[in-house]
Amino acid sequence: MPPASPTPRFPKSSSRLLSQLLAGLLTSLTAITGMAAELPAFRSLWVDQSLRPDARSLAAFDLSILNPHAELDMEPGHAQGNRYLALLDLAHVRTGSREAMLVADRQVASKPSATEKHTRIVHPADPQWIAWVVEALADPVAKKGFDGFVLSLGNEQADPASRTSVVTLAATLRQRYPDKHILLDLHIGLGTEAIHVADGFLALGVYTCEGKNSTVDWRPIAEAQRLTRLIRTVQMQGMRVFAVDYAPAEDRAACREAAKRLTAIGTLPFITTPALVGVNLGPLEEISRRVLVLHGWDEKHVGEKAAAPATTLTSRVLRQSLEWLGCELTFQAANGADFLPKDHDFAAVILDSSLVLSADQQRTLAAWLPSLRARNIPLLLTSMPWTDSAARQLAMQHLGLGGRAQPASRLVKTSVASMDSTLLRPNAKITARSLGFLDLEAPADAHIVLALHGQDALGSDHRFDQAFLASWGGAWIDPAAEAADPQLNLPAFLEQCLGADHGAPVPDTTTREGRRIFYSHIDSTGFSEPSTLPGFPLCSEVMRDRILNRYLLPVTVAVCEADLRCWLPGQQAVDAPPLEHVARSIFEIPQIQAASNSFSRPSQWTAGIDITSKLNERAKSARHDMEREIAGSMNYIHRRLLPLGKDVNLMLWPDNAAPTPEALRFCRTMNVEQLPSASDSAPAASDSIRMAPLAVRCRFADVRTEQGVAALEKTFDACAGEPLHAMTAATYAASVRDARRTRILSAGDNRWIILNAGASRTLRLAASAGVPDMAQCQGVSGYTVHQGQIYIHTMGRARTELVLTKTKPSQHLHLAESSTTVEFMELSSRRATFQVRDLRPVEIVLGGFEPRGQCAYLENGRPYSANADANGVVHLELACRATVSLQSLPPAIQAVMR
Repeated sequence: MPPASPTPRFPKSSSRLLSQLLAGLLTSLTAITGMAAELPAFRSLWVDQSLRPDARSLAAFDLSILNPHAELDMEPGHAQGNRYLALLDLAHVRTGSREAMLVADRQVASKPSATEKHTRIVHPADPQWIAWVVEALADPVAKKGFDGFVLSLGNEQADPASRTSVVTLAATLRQRYPDKHILLDLHIGLGTEAIHVADGFLALGVYTCEGKNSTVDWRPIAEAQRLTRLIRTVQMQGMRVFAVDYAPAEDRAACREAAKRLTAIGTLPFITTPALVGVNLGPLEEISRRVLVLHGWDEKHVGEKAAAPATTLTSRVLRQSLEWLGCELTFQAANGADFLPKDHDFAAVILDSSLVLSADQQRTLAAWLPSLRARNIPLLLTSMPWTDSAARQLAMQHLGLGGRAQPASRLVKTSVASMDSTLLRPNAKITARSLGFLDLEAPADAHIVLALHGQDALGSDHRFDQAFLASWGGAWIDPAAEAADPQLNLPAFLEQCLGADHGAPVPDTTTREGRRIFYSHIDSTGFSEPSTLPGFPLCSEVMRDRILNRYLLPVTVAVCEADLRCWLPGQQAVDAPPLEHVARSIFEIPQIQAASNSFSRPSQWTAGIDITSKLNERAKSARHDMEREIAGSMNYIHRRLLPLGKDVNLMLWPDNAAPTPEALRFCRTMNVEQLPSASDSAPAASDSIRMAPLAVRCRFADVRTEQGVAALEKTFDACAGEPLHAMTAATYAASVRDARRTRILSAGDNRWIILNAGASRTLRLAASAGVPDMAQCQGVSGYTVHQGQIYIHTMGRARTELVLTKTKPSQHLHLAESSTTVEFMELSSRRATFQVRDLRPVEIVLGGFEPRGQCAYLENGRPYSANADANGVVHLELACRATVSLQSLPPAIQAVMR
């Protein structure tokens, strides 16, 4: 906050008086030099002049230069040492703005801009200009919490009088705000005369500038040379220079070259587009995880509406493998003539088998293929969507394919011609599937994964290269894949086909703190139905007494409001109070979390229409819309069913209908997590690699019989005996959503910056990538290796910095695994302080101790000790709620000798 002293008002005077004032200010500055904030050793720069900067970018970069009117929350960034400066345009004001009114009030000289409408140019030589800047620009920025100012005249040419005024202004701000950082726009032309009043310089466009139509153009050589000379001059005086240059967003090579040029002259660089809206093009390179899936058809071409993305082959068969590889799927239906994206901001493209195109669309798609090859964007074919002969010929020419690329008819014999067993499912029986047999040959330089041979009734031979890897990506065309299990090892094949980077981390949703995730949820179906057990108790009562009360595992229970109120057809009003009583007794169990299964379990979720299922005559709801189904049901659960201290924060969609995009958006606006209500009481078998968490998804109706109860008991017994990391379904849903939004930026060799909301707390790489250098990492608590993968645990911060090393890292305590979330307050080479909280006693494994060393620790204030094994690993069992402080000590014999 600014001091209480009034804003200074400078009388109109000659330039000689201004010089005297500057001298006085500089003299007074020597008295407060010790109080001025030193410019930190910033390692990354971000410039964004939009009004709503990206929150994750605010966390990613050490120094952000922003629009003074931007809407942002600085507190998370300030907590991790980031700094935010406001770029002040000292020469331009928008007519009608508060700044313009103050210009008139202070009678500062100004004139209309010749190039920009509704803009006036304020002249810095006016005696009232400094007072206006302080009151209109600097004070509001300081009150918002900015850490300093960047002083600029925009695109106005600075004359000697303007330069003198800017130096005087900087001195004034230094005296008024000694704790703020001040940078000067290098284009003003100030050099050594400003070293006593500024902390550094910002150069917007050293070698490049904005061209026509917001394109990137080269700056004139003479101007670029003048700027580089000025940069060297101020650097020789110990001043830091932060530099911005521009590059086309789609040209990665140009972005890298631009960053190298600025680094070579000793500046801290940032590469973006001329619009300065926060597009990050380098030197921190964002690793693209977006995979474009083209699917469906144009309704005008086929005559019916295209199917939903959830029905595609990519979603049903490939999604799990793709998301395990870290891909973020973007589905785009083939609607209209210009169905292709305008940009190439994606890591790969998949042509789904559901793609049906008109002849014009086929030619458009075929002509688009060279642009993918030019940008090294891999393409995966799951079908051949080109049925038009001209389009098919063009596509095959671009992709180097042979054969006719048409179905081979009247086949009497098929066999496997060749295969690569390393990319096929282990122990799978490979057969030649004749369904969808195409006369198709891979490019000459392709790697064949599975090729089939076929012979027709006339004795003619046909070849179908069903799966192969090519220089442009690859193909996997198996129409029987949904009816029978895929014959390929999909993760391994897709990793090679789509060019997944083995050395880059990806967010993982199967593991937390080194252990496989467990979660469970119960669909409301059958809640009010009687079971066949003796006495015919309700299924909900059986579930409560035989399952939920028995296992100390978190289980999310979803209920349907209309079912509990007995508003569904066939229900009796007298049954409503007992049903609500059972629901309350279930939610009073400590490990049970609440979820909504909607108001009436509707079969459709289209916004703006009556979506409520059929109700009986006693139903007292006049609203039948999405808000009633979701928000209304949650309000009912919270008010009528939940004990104090619990809330409902998950929407479990009914299993008779998939939610629409409108329904998903509605949940997001309410900040409510959501999951599908798929019923699958038997957890998946253990994988050699963790492709999915261990999930128990069931319904109340599953315990209607004694056999059903026994099967569910067996399932929960198995889960309770496994070393798992148990969490609620809502927590798991939040981690999945956060993983999809996670951004990964490469900060150099074996160094990455990971940005998310903190709900996704596990990163995964191939174990061959190395191990974290804990001394250099920030926000990393530890790691563990499982089946050739290294799982890295983060602390749930908005920004995590990961540094890997392939050499033996220095000794440092780290978390290997835990049965619950560990919140660290301290984690150093030999000391750690953390808290844990769970339903059951906590199992925790820590590494980084001396081999055979000792671990002395306090658990809730009581002293204990443990011994490390030969690998420096300590196993601890802690209370359900514990605060632990521990220290690594040498082996007992060494300790005595010391």
